[in-house]
Amino acid sequence: MKLATYKDGSRDGQLVVVSSDLTQAHHASGIVTRLQQLLDDWNFLAPQLQDLARTLAQGKARHAFPFEPRMCMAPLPRAFRLVDAQPPAGDELAGDTMAGAHDALPFGTPEIDFGARLAVALGDVPRGAAEDQARDGVRLLLLGNHWQHRCQGVRVASSMAWAPVAVTPDELGRAWHRGRLALTVCVAVDGRPQAPVETAKVGTPDAGLLIAQLARHRAVSAGTLLALPGLPRTVLDSAPDVETVRIDAFDAQGQSVFGAVCQSSRRTVEPVPPGCA
Repeated sequence: MKLATYKDGSRDGQLVVVSSDLTQAHHASGIVTRLQQLLDDWNFLAPQLQDLARTLAQGKARHAFPFEPRMCMAPLPRAFRLVDAQPPAGDELAGDTMAGAHDALPFGTPEIDFGARLAVALGDVPRGAAEDQARDGVRLLLLGNHWQHRCQGVRVASSMAWAPVAVTPDELGRAWHRGRLALTVCVAVDGRPQAPVETAKVGTPDAGLLIAQLARHRAVSAGTLLALPGLPRTVLDSAPDVETVRIDAFDAQGQSVFGAVCQSSRRTVEPVPPGCA
């Protein structure tokens, strides 16, 4: 199934179920209102949402409505923990400032780089879990845009914006196999496409191995996000001149899996720290 979080004026938004083709949606409020609640009680709530997803796919959901990506917050607007598995692994990112797919680009320092990131949202994973057990902890997969602001080459801020929907592994079929994804990730800056990246060819590590490493010394709580390594980054020499960044991921049939991250610039540039002008 595919899940999104609609803006409703609250901090955590309203959970909706989205059709596989990203055209229809249905509020999940009759079952669960927030994604964190679902991750906390997955075994009880997820089967009920699966039933709703099937009803939606069959065209029998009475209160379905057209899916609107611009209404989406990050699927999990506030994460208790967001861990970057990109070397050096274990770096903690800000999980309290995550943006939706169509929120404005954040500009601060002149030195900015960004990159498409695939991530997994986890259920509870016990301390010392083996790779297979750790892999079973994957509840959802996400696509994001990871921005980093730098001052004289040193990172001073980092933020994430997420594609509209989070996707269960079973939704991906053969594109998800033993902790590895086989998707085509496409990035464009101001309409200029960069070379597509085939995730199956870039040597992305098994997510089960990365999760097991994360759980080696402490249990991992439901709602933890782990950003996976392996996708290239783009350096922007003059970030305020950038108008739009678009990131999308496609399956073997050429269908968008998560919907696109499509951010336009916010022309009010944030104050630049001393020494970074």
